[in-house]
Amino acid sequence: MARKPFHMPPKAFGPAEADPNANVTVFTADDAPDLRSGTPPAMLRKLEGDGANLIFLTFAPGQVLRSHTSAHPITVQALSGNLELTTDDGDVVLEPGTVVHLRAMVVHEVFAPNDAAEQNVLLLTMFTGERHSDDSAS
Repeated sequence: MARKPFHMPPKAFGPAEADPNANVTVFTADDAPDLRSGTPPAMLRKLEGDGANLIFLTFAPGQVLRSHTSAHPITVQALSGNLELTTDDGDVVLEPGTVVHLRAMVVHEVFAPNDAAEQNVLLLTMFTGERHSDDSAS
């Protein structure tokens, strides 16, 4: 990857909105943040749950989340639209139904091609291994 990657800090995603003590929480692509102009795309942490964070990103055509790393293993999957993931191992087209797993600290970049849909939603699952629920709530 040509550009020097940055480490994506957890605060970039904002605070979680969902209750980590809920037994069941359902999300859809409609939970993604509204489009924003400029770079990076809109990002919203929906859940900071036991073992994983769920983060939604909404890309407009041409938007890019430039080369970066994550301190934790992640999966990325397109919930709507068309996106592209680039790593040193190559490019992957992300369309609904495609899920990619990346080990921690793998440099990657995600972008929406100029001919992508008006709104392209990516679900990022960050496997933190941390516990966030309150056992006393049971």
